[in-house]
Amino acid sequence: MINVIAEKSVDFTSPEVLAGYAATAIVAVVGLLLTIFILKKVLFKPLKKIMDERQREIDEAVEQNNRQSEALAERESKMKRLEDEQQEALDQKRRELETRLAQKEAEILARAEEEAQTKLNEADRQIEHRQKGEEERVYQEAVDLAISAMSQLYDRELSNEEALALERSIGKEGSLEA
Repeated sequence: MINVIAEKSVDFTSPEVLAGYAATAIVAVVGLLLTIFILKKVLFKPLKKIMDERQREIDEAVEQNNRQSEALAERESKMKRLEDEQQEALDQKRRELETRLAQKEAEILARAEEEAQTKLNEADRQIEHRQKGEEERVYQEAVDLAISAMSQLYDRELSNEEALALERSIGKEGSLEA
């Protein structure tokens, strides 16, 4: 039986068997090349096209994002500059108002001092006027008292001429001050 199996066994190195292997290999390689060609046309080319389109969209989105970021940064700097200008204008306005307020205060203070000085002068004038009036009244009382004292000394009333003479003599001496 071994003989039968040995006779029936094929020599793997025979040219017919090797030709069969070569034909199978050629068919397999052609099939592989054909499959690669078909896959390249049917699958890889559209897939590459889709991937390129996606990459282009991503690149456009990134570029648009960069432009928007630049525009945003420009707007922020412009807003910052405008805020700084507005703050400077407000500071300038505040300084002007403070200057005006100080001037108004100085004017009001000067006016108040002037009015106070005027009132003080008027009060001094009134005091002086009252003082003169009081001095005159005290002087008149002193004259009347002197006339009365002289009348009691002489045990009679002084005549008008004597009273006038006495009054003149008191006025010349300035006895109230001394």
